[in-house]
Amino acid sequence: MRKMNYQSPTLRQHVRDEIQRRILSGICRPGERLAQQSLAKELGVGQGTVRESLLELEWLGLVESVDRLGVFVGKLDAAHLAEAYEVREYLDGLAARRACAHASQSDVAMLKEMAERIWALSSAGRLEEMGAADRIFHLEIMSLSRNRILLRLAEGYRVLGMAVRAAREPRLVHEEHLGIVDAIRKNLPDQAEKLARRHVEEARKMIVLQAENDDYEPKWVVNTPDETRT
Repeated sequence: MRKMNYQSPTLRQHVRDEIQRRILSGICRPGERLAQQSLAKELGVGQGTVRESLLELEWLGLVESVDRLGVFVGKLDAAHLAEAYEVREYLDGLAARRACAHASQSDVAMLKEMAERIWALSSAGRLEEMGAADRIFHLEIMSLSRNRILLRLAEGYRVLGMAVRAAREPRLVHEEHLGIVDAIRKNLPDQAEKLARRHVEEARKMIVLQAENDDYEPKWVVNTPDETRT
């Protein structure tokens, strides 16, 4: 592999994204040890860069550091995901509230178009594309918040964005999306925040319910080219 440039400002991001890709694609399995020296040699970077990248992934919950043993691929079970969704309730609520003050008519029209696309993909049974489109919809609202720290946090939780396949009625999800968009359009921050938080809360409740019934199996949604946009 071509040696990466140490001076590149995106070097650590490239390394982090590559390790992340291997974890989410199943190449690196839960419990597998991630040898920093081997990764550094394979990716053509210094061990310090790999170490920093793993620290970022540890913050996301994708890897776990064990004293004197090393860094291992983490186990993303229902409990971990439910915790992430609990935090996301507040993040999405704040984003929807702030979007009310910044969204233009064209922004609102785009959000509505996205919601309709999610519904169309769901109706067509294209679940992987639907899941990716859903995350883009929520990231767009985050972007409209015009809050850089909120966007940074959202980027982390995007990685934990899983599709809870067949967990919720698509029609209800569609109605909730349209309700959030309508509240933003009408500049109703309290309503927008309330609806956005409830939307995430319902997904979290379903994950918990499925876990209690031993019926939860996380499946990563395949990224689409458009999803790299933040």
